[in-house]
Amino acid sequence: MASASSNRVRLAIPLLLLLLLRHAATAALSAAPRTTFPGDKAALASLMSAVDAATIPSYSCLASWDFARDPCATFPCGLRCYAAPNDSSYLRVAGISLDPAGYSGTLPAPVLASLPFLAFLSLTGNRFHGALPAGSPLPPSLRVLDLSANAFSGAIPASLFTAPSALQELDLSRNAFTGRIPSQIASLGALTRIDLQHNGLTGSLPWMGDMRSLARLDVSGNTLSGSLLDALPRQVVSVVARNSGISGPLKAAAFDALPAMQVLDLTGNAVPGAVPGAVFRHPALQQLRLGSNQLGSVEEPASGVGASSSRLVELDLSGNRIAGRLPRCLAAMPRLAVVGLDRNRFTGGIPNEYVVRVADEAAADDGQRAPFARLMLQGNYLCGALPSQMRTLKEGGAVFFFCKGAPQKDHAACPKCEA
Repeated sequence: MASASSNRVRLAIPLLLLLLLRHAATAALSAAPRTTFPGDKAALASLMSAVDAATIPSYSCLASWDFARDPCATFPCGLRCYAAPNDSSYLRVAGISLDPAGYSGTLPAPVLASLPFLAFLSLTGNRFHGALPAGSPLPPSLRVLDLSANAFSGAIPASLFTAPSALQELDLSRNAFTGRIPSQIASLGALTRIDLQHNGLTGSLPWMGDMRSLARLDVSGNTLSGSLLDALPRQVVSVVARNSGISGPLKAAAFDALPAMQVLDLTGNAVPGAVPGAVFRHPALQQLRLGSNQLGSVEEPASGVGASSSRLVELDLSGNRIAGRLPRCLAAMPRLAVVGLDRNRFTGGIPNEYVVRVADEAAADDGQRAPFARLMLQGNYLCGALPSQMRTLKEGGAVFFFCKGAPQKDHAACPKCEA
């Protein structure tokens, strides 16, 4: 019995020593500092190599990148790394955000193709140029891609958007991209903001009705065609397409189909026809800018129906071809504070309802309506004298009174209103 017990002890001692050694090795490995994954370091080096050294100021972020040292451990700026829980040896690059120091260079393919944990990439405010790398989709973890205010050119590669993606914000504004907007963008279900303004994009907006997260779209400063509002998902909040060549009429059904829209800015296009009455009964619309188009009329809600529930705060219809009397329904909109009706073809006198809102009498009466803080009427064909309540307003304040078109006329020179 004693001999058997001794044998068990002798066998247990080596096993215990083995377990202790294994534990010590594991502890030493976990205590060792993690280094940047070699493939990630190579991708960062490719970005550095693609930038013209003459455009890297001594004070800039890239000037501090020394690849003789470990990037994730030592680079002081422009880089964020991630410790993957299932990898005890390496740190992975999770973000690149370069300062706007005027770097000039291209975007090498490895930055998009070889950084699988990349969550954000920002090169904004520099002079990166050339085409975007094609052939590979965006990293699956990428949430923010901001290449704005550079000199990128060529078509936006459709291949960037061909795989499932976590992308939430896409900003390619203020570059020189040309061609059509890739229809594959519409497959990005997590995308909340698209900013493509001030490029050379052409063609129609792709169908985006199934984009369940899209809230903000800006395509200003391009040369687009076809419908705009008809292509958007119902939860969109802000749509901006200034100076984009939009020429289709406004449809009441399109406004009804976008019940969450708070901002619509189509300034500087060629939109014809009428402003539909649906805009005045819209449940969310707060800012409507339709200046410098080819609109010819305003459809007022019957007997003011819907106007009193309007959420409009700003309405700009300036620089169109709108004829007829000034729309009285505007005075019934309780939140409306900024009204631009200048440079149209309105006739007749200023409605008393406008006078009340400008003179702040409405607010004094019921406390539920804001006064017209800014009412622009110049460049029309109005008649009659300036109402006395408006004559006391300071120059540049709430209202200017013009008649017989531009330039401004003294109220004594304006014709009397016919009965």
